[in-house]
Amino acid sequence: MKDEPRTFFEHLGELRIRIVVSAFAVIIGTTISLILNRRLFDLSDGLLTLPLRIQATDIMVAILGFISRFLDSSVLDLAQLFLQSRSTETHAITLFAAAPMEKFAVVFKASFVVGMIISAPVILYELWAFVLPALKQNEKSYFLPLFLITLLFFSVGAVFAFLIVAPVSIPILTGLLPSVQNQWRIENYFSFVGWLVLAFGASFELPVVMGFVARVGIIDAKVFRKKRKIAVVLVFVASAILTPTQDPFTLFLMAIPLLILYEIGIRFAVMLGNQRVSQLAG
Repeated sequence: MKDEPRTFFEHLGELRIRIVVSAFAVIIGTTISLILNRRLFDLSDGLLTLPLRIQATDIMVAILGFISRFLDSSVLDLAQLFLQSRSTETHAITLFAAAPMEKFAVVFKASFVVGMIISAPVILYELWAFVLPALKQNEKSYFLPLFLITLLFFSVGAVFAFLIVAPVSIPILTGLLPSVQNQWRIENYFSFVGWLVLAFGASFELPVVMGFVARVGIIDAKVFRKKRKIAVVLVFVASAILTPTQDPFTLFLMAIPLLILYEIGIRFAVMLGNQRVSQLAG
């Protein structure tokens, strides 16, 4: 069945409905986070304070253990034993509130961020559902796969930031100037972790964006290959802007995966690319 053309105001009305549904999803996710605030914020076993309790050596051991399942190597086994036996120096962080209402504000802001992450499947679905009528009939078959891939890449980026980037960055940041005590405002800590998760989740959508752009015929895979050097510069600039602390360690932890994702995006552009000549190919 062919879709009837819609007027500008009909598109505007549909956009408003999509935004309202997404907003309700965020409200529900935020409410759930507020109800479970003790499980989220507790310093001893709270979910959001997990990056403070994970050591970088634990992460490396877990990664090597995962790789060793596929590669039977004595070198990997020795590396795991070395890391397990190594005593990593930890730098204690004291979180404090600098204002009477800061705890309340932090709980609400962090719950809102968690609520956005919880509602991400709904938001992404509403986004793709709004774009769906603009696609051709044969292109609509890509809707469900693209939605699932979008959700997958966002989830991988968010988990990567929370379980790897934050735990690796925090000891490095706290280890600078050892004579200075590490007393962080709770607002700064949760803003740091929350922004990392959202920034990495969004930035990991790069292959999906590249594939979609190639599909609609704006830029094709040949142009993406040709502009690799420019892409490298733009990736590092974007990483410097998106990383909350702008330190070189976190910057590289974002830039390196993005460069890999750019190469994956080229493959997406090849698979989904429109056969028409790119408007920017010249």
